[in-house]
Amino acid sequence: MSKHSDLLAKLETAQLQIWQTVSTTVSEASGHQISFGEHKVGLTKTTDLYGEVTSALAVVQFAFSNIPESKQVVIFGQETLESLGGLIRNDDVESIDDDLIADLRPVFESIVQGVCVAMGTMHSEPVVATGLMIRFQNFTFPRNFQKSDELFRCEIGLRAQGLEGGIVWLFDLESASAITGVHASGHEPSAEEVERLALEAGGRPEPSLGDSVPGLDILMDIPLEISVELGRSKMLVRDVLDLGTGSIVELNKIAGEPIDVLVNGRLVAHGEVVVIEDNFGVRVTEILSPFERLQKLNEAA
Repeated sequence: MSKHSDLLAKLETAQLQIWQTVSTTVSEASGHQISFGEHKVGLTKTTDLYGEVTSALAVVQFAFSNIPESKQVVIFGQETLESLGGLIRNDDVESIDDDLIADLRPVFESIVQGVCVAMGTMHSEPVVATGLMIRFQNFTFPRNFQKSDELFRCEIGLRAQGLEGGIVWLFDLESASAITGVHASGHEPSAEEVERLALEAGGRPEPSLGDSVPGLDILMDIPLEISVELGRSKMLVRDVLDLGTGSIVELNKIAGEPIDVLVNGRLVAHGEVVVIEDNFGVRVTEILSPFERLQKLNEAA
């Protein structure tokens, strides 16, 4: 029996309400009757996924705002994507491109919205998504996936007029616990346990700027240098000397992977490059937790 059997059973029960709600939000957003029904819940080894995601896929990545580091992804295969695009456009899809992804964006967003609405109903408190990213590309594993030996995997059937396909929803243990309200140990944590775990993870609530914090005012005018790092590369001296106009330096980051945002040389966030009129900018997609920021400072010390 799996050590997460209780959690899997709770996830199985939650799926019905989640996907009924998603069916409603997606149908309203798309103007078509689209239903998400048959589902299968299980565990999958993270290493096994590498062999499955070898081609470009539509990937919807998000997290719950109270656990922003625990990324979740909803994956659409190319066949489902083409069929869904044909339904939305009322025309055959000849190729999958950025225009098609833009046309389907309301569908992708309403799936995330439906998941949050269903969870809010189940737990009687609002649930908000953060860090939403929608891409059609070779799947890049989020950091929390890379750190997990196993992931929770939900396969959901998708049906509409002239369309029958499916999607895959992947998330880690922390997200599974949030969805079900069941702690990884198999029981629902008390308020004291939640507070203790948050403190152990460096999650002590941070005061807002409006709070009265002794001595904080004198720090407000200290200038900090923010830099954005696209990637790094190691080169031999001879290779550096050979650099010239038109030379290409390969960085250690995959195209589409979040870039690093540093404050005074310390990593504090991840983001994506945007263009603001004639200037480059960065949209912050993930803030490191206080615990992770402390780790980075310790590494640098």
